[in-house]
Amino acid sequence: MEGLLDNLVGKNALVKEIHKGGRKRRLAWAYSTPFGTVHWENGEEAEEEYLQAILLCYASVDGCCASGKAALLAQGLHKEELAAYMEELFDKWMEAGAEVKKRWTLYAVSIHGGPKMVKKLQEWIWEWPQQGRGALAAEAVQALALSPQPQALVIVDGISRRFPYRQVKKAAGKALDLAAGKLGVCREELEDRIVPDFGFDRKGERYFTYGERQFKALFTPSLGLEVYDRTGKRLKNMPVPGERDDAAQAQAAYEAFRQMKKQIKAIVKIQKMRLELALSCGRKWNVGAWKRLFTENPVMRQFAIGLVWGIYDEKGLAQGFRYMEDGSLHTQEEEEYSLPEDGKVGLVHPMELSAEQLEAWKRQLEGYEARQPIEQLGRKVYTVTGKEADAPQLERFGGYIVNDLVLGGKLQEFGWRKGPVKENGCYNSYYRTDEEAGVGVKLFFSGSCVGGENEDVTVHYAKFYPADRIKDGFILCREEKETPVSADRAADFGALLLKEVPGRYFSEIALQLAKATASSRERDEGWKDGI
Repeated sequence: MEGLLDNLVGKNALVKEIHKGGRKRRLAWAYSTPFGTVHWENGEEAEEEYLQAILLCYASVDGCCASGKAALLAQGLHKEELAAYMEELFDKWMEAGAEVKKRWTLYAVSIHGGPKMVKKLQEWIWEWPQQGRGALAAEAVQALALSPQPQALVIVDGISRRFPYRQVKKAAGKALDLAAGKLGVCREELEDRIVPDFGFDRKGERYFTYGERQFKALFTPSLGLEVYDRTGKRLKNMPVPGERDDAAQAQAAYEAFRQMKKQIKAIVKIQKMRLELALSCGRKWNVGAWKRLFTENPVMRQFAIGLVWGIYDEKGLAQGFRYMEDGSLHTQEEEEYSLPEDGKVGLVHPMELSAEQLEAWKRQLEGYEARQPIEQLGRKVYTVTGKEADAPQLERFGGYIVNDLVLGGKLQEFGWRKGPVKENGCYNSYYRTDEEAGVGVKLFFSGSCVGGENEDVTVHYAKFYPADRIKDGFILCREEKETPVSADRAADFGALLLKEVPGRYFSEIALQLAKATASSRERDEGWKDGI
């Protein structure tokens, strides 16, 4: 009891300190109309001055921040009521025009506003750029990344991968990098950690109670949801609450299922993109990290079942294996296998398998009726030809004429970015870098202008570089890696010969370019003449 009193006295002293100098004048706009009541967990009503102090912790700081003082003051308050209080704050800020100078509101409501504010911020992040307020949406993304709600970073991750407005997409990537830095992990490890389990148990099951009725939702290896009643009968969907159900409990369960179903759809899409990237750049996990992500997480476990994995050493692929539904590991010969403690696990690329091995794995998957969540064993393989080996650029797609929106849309879907925009508002390249593979690539084409797209363009060639030589689409000098090469030399400076590009990486880039140019119905054989 004495400790609680000391804590309360300390908090009250902090509140007085925060209010010094008439700082609450900064909140006058918000308190022109009353707020709802917030209670302490013991039922006592929290004073307005106390709640104002929490807001002043954010109003007194400019920029992206989480307040330790605000977190301390929020301890012991009724969480749902505080979340409702924050939602009122956000609504008042919006009614007042969502002024940028009061953008601290975004951080306060994201951190203390609960799951409802996460959804609200997500909606406005999509809406603001369409109103010409991209900077505000970018700020909201950074605020959302600070939310303690588990789904918040998942949403930010999705925005960083696919979002129509580059400014917001870039802000999402920056926010994830900051979050990873605070945890002392790399970006990829953070993205592994934030994959939600949606309340499923190790079997991939979750129960929803309507009162007397209870239903089981099952997440399957086909990455879909199945619903069963207590008798084990499979239903088409989660049933709508009925008259005999507990009204409140049934409605809450039904809504929880609807939200989960929607979120799972988004997660499946993101994880497929991440696995495609892991396959293309040869990402490896240590055994412990792989087990945590792919065997302990009930969602990712279903992805793992349909894929062929490999243990890698310094020489390359040492042993291929599959993760089975019963939790065991099987080799190509269907013998049980145990992972070495110090091994590295990665997705097997078809170019690493002989024709016999490839067919054996395909037969095993077919025998177990296992679907692959991404194209793996049937993936087309591209290799450098003898004529191309000593060339500094890949020209096999040169001359293809493609709509620029189609070309850009496909490439950005694969993780490419637009190259530097010139003074005339146009750009003539796309690029990507892959730290895991240690390589980057630039695709040059005839050019397109920002805001003037939706016209035919001609693909020229692709050049490969060491990953640390590409920064924001510029090629950096070998001697001074922070200095971009002049524009007239950039295309030819320091490119790798095609025979120097890792085989898996070359194959994957060629596959992406093949897909990006697949819609072409015309080829300009004289494309080099116009360069």
